[in-house]
Amino acid sequence: MSNRKLLITAILITGAILIQCKKESDQPPTDGEILGNVIKPEIIDEYIYPIQPGTPEWAAFTNHDEMLEACQLPDAVLKSISTWGLVQTCFNYPLYGDYSAFNQQARWINDLSQSFNGLRELFSRTDAPVVLLYDYRHMDLSKYPEYYDWNFMELMIGCDSFVSRLNNRQRLYLVSVAIEKDKEQRDFFNTSFPPYSVYIMANAMTYAGYQPFINYCIKQKDNNMGELALWGFNASAEKIEEYAREFVNI
Repeated sequence: MSNRKLLITAILITGAILIQCKKESDQPPTDGEILGNVIKPEIIDEYIYPIQPGTPEWAAFTNHDEMLEACQLPDAVLKSISTWGLVQTCFNYPLYGDYSAFNQQARWINDLSQSFNGLRELFSRTDAPVVLLYDYRHMDLSKYPEYYDWNFMELMIGCDSFVSRLNNRQRLYLVSVAIEKDKEQRDFFNTSFPPYSVYIMANAMTYAGYQPFINYCIKQKDNNMGELALWGFNASAEKIEEYAREFVNI
């Protein structure tokens, strides 16, 4: 075969490979792509907070700062606990209900991710993205029947410290899971307020640089979004979900 024919053949093969790769990268991520062969351990080394609301020691606290300090994890635990155990420990943070007292809940969870050493340790671990994405994907509503539990967990999963660590394929996957969780919660809970999975969608699209959504929020900056101001996005829940569905179908 002549050199010219070899060159043409090589170009055609390379082009076909590039087209195939582009098609695959345009598809929504699958569980297999993002989670791989991860298997959750049957026994989780969750840390049990020794002082919790309802205990005599907790009742003896005279101010909120003492409560916050009691929630910090011992250094020995931070060094030895698995990431699976750390996720569960953070989900069970005794003062998780504090979020409801704040008008800017996104700022609150971002501050907590720095002040609470459990979250700070979790988001510093290299395997945190896969473990937390796996847990979110497989979360069972029946095990967390309280709406406020879900609110806190989704604030945690959607916070800047976590979403900023993901790559864009992981963010795409996170949005697709959040869409599923949004529907599950609307069917399960009797509430008019949108699930906090909407917050996850919005922040993931923002960090992914999804321009259609970002441009929409910029145009709406002077509008009062009321309850959604809790999360800092100039878009209604309906609009966020609309853009999220377009985002995952890119």
